Amino acid sequence: MKRLNIIYVIFAVVSALLLAQVASAASDYLVTESAPVYPGDTTYVYVPIKNIGFFASFMEDVSVRLVPKDNASAKAVTILDDVYSLGTINNWGDQRTAKFRIHVNPDAVEGDYYFDVYITYKGQSTSSSTPQTPATTKLEDQILTIKGKPVIVLLNSTLGIVEPMSINRETLQFKNTGTGTVQNVVAEISLGSGDMKSSFSILGGGTQFSLGNLKPGDDAYITFDLAVDIATRPGVYNLPLKITGLNNYSSSDYVGLVVAGTTDFELSYQETIGSFSLNVANIGVNPASAVTISLPQQKNFSSTGSSSAVLGNLNPGDYTSAIFQVVKTQGTGRDLDVEIQYTDTSGKRHTIAKNLAVELSTAGAQAGNRRSGSINYTALLLAVIIIAAIYWQRRKITAYYQKLKGG
Repeated sequence: MKRLNIIYVIFAVVSALLLAQVASAASDYLVTESAPVYPGDTTYVYVPIKNIGFFASFMEDVSVRLVPKDNASAKAVTILDDVYSLGTINNWGDQRTAKFRIHVNPDAVEGDYYFDVYITYKGQSTSSSTPQTPATTKLEDQILTIKGKPVIVLLNSTLGIVEPMSINRETLQFKNTGTGTVQNVVAEISLGSGDMKSSFSILGGGTQFSLGNLKPGDDAYITFDLAVDIATRPGVYNLPLKITGLNNYSSSDYVGLVVAGTTDFELSYQETIGSFSLNVANIGVNPASAVTISLPQQKNFSSTGSSSAVLGNLNPGDYTSAIFQVVKTQGTGRDLDVEIQYTDTSGKRHTIAKNLAVELSTAGAQAGNRRSGSINYTALLLAVIIIAAIYWQRRKITAYYQKLKGG
């Protein structure tokens, strides 16, 4: 009896092993209709199923099911036909291929995705009286490789408004907004021809910048000093930008900037009785709008009344004046501080500080004149009173004078 039990156990174990080894896939990687597979593709996946059983093991009513192994795979791939029937695979070494229609989601990120394959079939029965029992073999971690589509874009730029004869520290931000990885990315700002070559220069290490390797969602920054030539004309410029990487990746873009039409002014002055005239001339090559001139608080001079004046618009070569009441502070220098505000051709407001050497006719002339004027008016009034008194008393004065002469 014990011998029969041992034989039965051995037979059961061997049968289980036969069932467990009755199906297999040829590779851990899923075969696709087109390779590589990209986001947005709808294609077929093939899973070869091979009977590797022994002793004429057979497989009837074979059905194969493809299932995403994890949440990432389920989000990346939609399985449109997830079950495929293969019928019967009786002979050892026979192979059939299951076919599944899938759709790769457009936002799927490049990488390997894992699936499990379930093979269900009816295997060999243990006796003629025992019905065939269904069995399932699981093939784990079948890999589908998705090749992404990288898209590297210029995401942000500090380039905006620059001025002629200026050096500007600029930063450009790049981002891989696609689904694939690019290695050894290089960004090149092209300044090699036309107005670009004579108007702009990148100081330091040249016009090519390494961005490294960019995976989906990665960003990279480059910083450089952009010099603007003094003769650069005002206007909008687009600097050509080229991005390259391994596996023939290449894209083109532009980075825009505005060259402001800045200008400069020359000051002179003219002193008149009771007033001080500041003369302003636009000596640059660009017009200036809404020009305002003002005298800030300072130690050498003070102003009475308004300390600022609106001059309006000044084209190149235009000249105009503003009247101020200026008082020299005694015991100080002769430098007059002046501020000029204007709007350039790009709409940007500028403030220019100027310094003008001023020599008034007398130190504190206005204040001194006011004091001396008060004394003169008093003396004149006194003289008028004396003359009037003499006029009204002329007869008495005459009689008095004759009396003195006769006596």
